[in-house]
Amino acid sequence: MYRRIFHISLLSLSIAACSSLETRQQAKGNFDYTAEPTPSELKVPENLHAPVAKNDYLIPNDADKSGPIGGDVDIRAPALVLPLAAGSRIDDYDKSAAVWFDKVDDDRDLNELVIKAITDFLKSQDVGFSSTDVENYVWESDWLHKEIESGIWFWESVDLTESWRYRFSLITKTHGRSVGLNVELIEYMKTSDKGATKTIDPIEKQRVEMTMLNSITSQLDYQYRLNNRDDRIARANMKIVTLGQSTDTNPALIIDYPIAELWDYLPGFFNKYNFTVTDINEDKFIYFVDYTRIDASLWEKMWGDDVPVIEFADGPYEFHLQSIGKQTSVVIYNDDKEVISEKILTENFEILEPALSFRN
Repeated sequence: MYRRIFHISLLSLSIAACSSLETRQQAKGNFDYTAEPTPSELKVPENLHAPVAKNDYLIPNDADKSGPIGGDVDIRAPALVLPLAAGSRIDDYDKSAAVWFDKVDDDRDLNELVIKAITDFLKSQDVGFSSTDVENYVWESDWLHKEIESGIWFWESVDLTESWRYRFSLITKTHGRSVGLNVELIEYMKTSDKGATKTIDPIEKQRVEMTMLNSITSQLDYQYRLNNRDDRIARANMKIVTLGQSTDTNPALIIDYPIAELWDYLPGFFNKYNFTVTDINEDKFIYFVDYTRIDASLWEKMWGDDVPVIEFADGPYEFHLQSIGKQTSVVIYNDDKEVISEKILTENFEILEPALSFRN
């Protein structure tokens, strides 16, 4: 499953990277109309009346006719911002940023994650920063280049060279849980057999800015997936359950889950290990349960379906949860309102530790 996710992420990254090197898609068809001569003005004999002329479709003489025509017309769809990363969005009411990223990982600084995404994507293109203004959250890239060559082997020649330089600006909300990103093309150069220019038409400028913005978003999504994998690996290798004491010094199981998360997990533990929930107190985080010892049958042992038996006496118990920072202590009481001793917890720890880790 994880391998498949990473393959998809890498594919999306490669698509984003390649799109920055995309050439224009040109129209195809019969363009004979481009060679049609301008028709001469209609001449009417003096003894006849000229027909009524309508100027609805006339092209003004001062119109800008320098744009592409025929096969040179770029027919690609308009560029769009694609908020594909977790927590990314477009805010129709706040246009101060092209795309917004909301915090989805409380253990990591969102600003640093976005800056890392920009840095990592530029690095994948063998490009760094030409200037950084950390105080004002503004970074400018070095030149990104694209060349189109023709010919084979040592007869190859460069037909087209395009280069771009970008400015990345971050906007941080006062609550620190949202970061906006703007991407601006600040310099452009193009060299071909038609000459050199530093001018780019507005539509193409918007297109390359959107492409860079989407590349950064894809890189951030990939980084999120890497972080999730690392967190799962770390949790799988860490000691989640230990023996300790609650805040009131009672023998307790210390479990490395927030109290709300552990509260949701415990019913699965009760169901598997022969506890029946009889009542709950959600305000005080207390489960009231009945325990019935059930030894595995011969067939369950043969097929490997047997569940380890917890060495508790049959009867009612109370599981009291108490928050200790990001961890939770679990103190167990028997029917006589006595705390289960450290000795009993230790004797059953080999079963309780994996059962209450919830790694699966």
